[in-house]
Amino acid sequence: MTIKTFASSLTLFLLFVLFLSCPSPVFAAEPKTLAIIPFTMNSERNLDFLKEGIMDMLSSRLAWKDKLKIIEKGVVKKELAAVSGPMNEAKALEIGKKLEADFVIFGSLTVFGESVSLDAKILDVKKSEVLITAYDQSKGMDGVIPTVNQFAENINAKIMGKDLPYQESKPRESDQQLGGPGALIDVAKEAEGSYNKPSFVQRFKLEIRGLDVGDLDGDGKNELVLIDKTSVYVYKWQEKGPYLFKVVEGSWSPNYIYITVADLDGNGKSEIYVCNLTATDAGSFVLEWNGAEFKEIIHGQTWLIRTTDLPGKGKVLLGQRRNPEGNYLGDVHILKRQGNDLVSAGTLNLPHYSNVFNFTQCDLSGKGSVSTILLGRSEHLLVYGPTGEQLWKSDDYFGGSLCYMNWMDPQQNTMADTPIRLFIASPIFTTDVDADGKKEVVICKNHSKTGRMFVDFRWFGSGRIHFMDWDEAGLVSKFTSQKLSGTIVGYQVADVDNDSLKELVVANVTSESYFVGLPKSRLVVYDLE
Repeated sequence: MTIKTFASSLTLFLLFVLFLSCPSPVFAAEPKTLAIIPFTMNSERNLDFLKEGIMDMLSSRLAWKDKLKIIEKGVVKKELAAVSGPMNEAKALEIGKKLEADFVIFGSLTVFGESVSLDAKILDVKKSEVLITAYDQSKGMDGVIPTVNQFAENINAKIMGKDLPYQESKPRESDQQLGGPGALIDVAKEAEGSYNKPSFVQRFKLEIRGLDVGDLDGDGKNELVLIDKTSVYVYKWQEKGPYLFKVVEGSWSPNYIYITVADLDGNGKSEIYVCNLTATDAGSFVLEWNGAEFKEIIHGQTWLIRTTDLPGKGKVLLGQRRNPEGNYLGDVHILKRQGNDLVSAGTLNLPHYSNVFNFTQCDLSGKGSVSTILLGRSEHLLVYGPTGEQLWKSDDYFGGSLCYMNWMDPQQNTMADTPIRLFIASPIFTTDVDADGKKEVVICKNHSKTGRMFVDFRWFGSGRIHFMDWDEAGLVSKFTSQKLSGTIVGYQVADVDNDSLKELVVANVTSESYFVGLPKSRLVVYDLE
């Protein structure tokens, strides 16, 4: 053999080895297959919608191109129909073998009174063994979606090697700032401009429920106030950001659902108005700084409360009662302080289904007539004229709160011990964000792939703040914030960092407290000027 022939042969041999070692569609491993068996629903209520939702949720989170193929659910259901009796590991494995699946998932959801438990497993069909289990027990449906989501992430990480760590959302090209005030997106110029990043982001290991901004100690500088379920947190702003100034912890099983700040007694110090729930009533209170601490100047009020701006009246305190079953009762009142109590100073004439949290009023047209903007029961946005006629209704859902009141509805509730959840409306107010002399309606829009089909629980993937303008035909989004992953739960336009310029301050929950010790939230601040 000549040297030239030997070299040619060696080259061909090395190329052949290289070909065998490189990934190729011809030699690539076939994707694994997974069968998801519909979960068993043990409940007096019809939960077929949830059964389908769990299957779809697992399918969307586990499907991985060229790695894991989800067997069509119609095929799985057909095989399931041939199996009799309660589902167990043996029957799940039998179905998996008939479908020639590598893995099979099965589980159950049990509702008994107010208690809800979810049990799920993924099995290796060939080895006939359990790989991962998931279990959650809670009051109501709160834990279902997060448990299923965590179950899917565990499968991705531990079996498929597809680790999905917690990450902050990053600006996408479609989220760029497009000519609006500061960091806001001008919807009409969405093809132009460049993205303005948040001026500040801070993370918290708690589930924020609301926020507001105001001068609490009368020094001419604003403080930031946050609440979670049990505590009030007051922050002062320094050069590097907010630092925790005071924490006021609740007692007697607090359930804080709404926070607003206003100086209604005119002493130069804004009071903190906290709406707190008891089992079937309210136990709201007011805090004020006395130079050493935040002291309750009003407590134990059976009003659901919130401060807001009303045309011709300025900043006022609103209140509404709860009935014994836990629902809203009667009219919305303007409240005034009388000693250590809050009493009615008159009622507001509002459209049907208004409550203390779900509306704002404004001269939308600039012609002197006051309209009411209302987040309806199904969370569509509505506009009513001054005489009460409905002028407009949104096609989309807006808002999307995680806080709720338990209501024992005697008409709709088929299980005597299971309350219905009335979700509290997201904050809604007006502001002139672009200084054009005309106020915009400010409301969040949290997005869920399931819309509002789940009555008892919610899970939102992302949200934005919308600044909406009235064009005589309806409300249109004029500016929006950057999309934020998770659920937007609080927002305000104010000079939070005391630089004489206004900012958009947003709180959003990125991990809810369905799992003990795992709540996470963010404070995100955007410069507007």
